Amino acid sequence: MLPILDDHAHLQTIGTGSGAVRQFEKAGGTHLIISHASFAPRPIFTKDDWKKDYGFTIDICEEAGRETGVKAYCVLGPYPGDLFDLQYNSDIKVEKAFEIMKIGVEVAADLVKEQKAIGIGEVGRPHFPVDEQSMRMSNEILLSCMEKAKDLDCPVVIHSEHVNGTNLEEFTAMAKSVGLRPERVVKHYCQKLEDSWPRGEISLSVLATEENVVSAIKQNLNFMMETDYLDDPSRPGAVLALPTVPKRMKQLSQKGIIDEKLWHKIHVEMPRRSYGIDTEDSD
Repeated sequence: MLPILDDHAHLQTIGTGSGAVRQFEKAGGTHLIISHASFAPRPIFTKDDWKKDYGFTIDICEEAGRETGVKAYCVLGPYPGDLFDLQYNSDIKVEKAFEIMKIGVEVAADLVKEQKAIGIGEVGRPHFPVDEQSMRMSNEILLSCMEKAKDLDCPVVIHSEHVNGTNLEEFTAMAKSVGLRPERVVKHYCQKLEDSWPRGEISLSVLATEENVVSAIKQNLNFMMETDYLDDPSRPGAVLALPTVPKRMKQLSQKGIIDEKLWHKIHVEMPRRSYGIDTEDSD
């Protein structure tokens, strides 16, 4: 059986959890990367608070691996929106929120070192307009994540505004500035990219709609596929349902758009290059 990886989804203790992974497996999915979402009671202030928060994602990832035949991995990091939640929900100054976010980076890196996670993510900057100071701080936090990733030789998964030629090149330059190989940087939630955009050298994770995937194939992009599944009971199936990637692969294979060589590139070569995982390993 050819491997099928969804490289960006979320699982929550209040959601379907392993039940969603069983649906993914039934559709043909074999490998899954679970990106951290915040669970612990807010606010988070300390190293122990971050450990508790990340611990929920680690536990649910391990549970999914035990209860299904899917090989599950996780990435951990302070979500960019946490910088603002800390201020608004805790009534603290932005400088203090920044320091708490940096603690979150340190704890995530420690857990990668302990092999509790395979990378740092999703981290980066807000997808909505913010003031200059908040953007500067967000970029500093992202650079700190990249520095840790360079030392650990692990990936960084970026959350940001929608991709364009400018920010793809910017993220590539940021990675190189700290000595991190750009292919170890994964820009998640890529939609349709324009032919005219410079590509940079980072890895692209494409939201698995037919339009997005076909466009990426036609442009001969190096990409993986994701659902960004939220496992949120208030938004069932959002962003895309977890079985979407295996169903999309089979659909496009049947149409002759994806052959075995391209399948191998998307689900074996790219995960190996970007995340350092071997999706052909049956153990």
